[in-house]
Amino acid sequence: MKHRTIYSLFLLSLLQAFTLMAKDPDSQPRMRVAIGHLEAAKTAAKPLTSLHAARKALVNAKPNKEGQRKDAIGYVDEAIAHATTGDKKTMLLKIDKAIANAKSGIARAK
Repeated sequence: MKHRTIYSLFLLSLLQAFTLMAKDPDSQPRMRVAIGHLEAAKTAAKPLTSLHAARKALVNAKPNKEGQRKDAIGYVDEAIAHATTGDKKTMLLKIDKAIANAKSGIARAK
């Protein structure tokens, strides 16, 4: 009987551990990847590659962020437009806004 109790407790602990692992603490990996690309774009010699990668990550992220993901995509589109015309100052402002929206989106994710 004692062995059954120990075995049952062991199985229960294992189940709890798997449950905790299933609830990934980083449930917004694409948003974090997008932020990384946006940060890289700020200092890149050719920021368009990073901006396009950030946009792709945002588009592929879960749309559960109370509109913050959508707004971030809009700012990335504007940053891409300004990068294309060579307006680095405005591009950096749009990147900062996109980063802020992405971080806010992570915080608001359901």
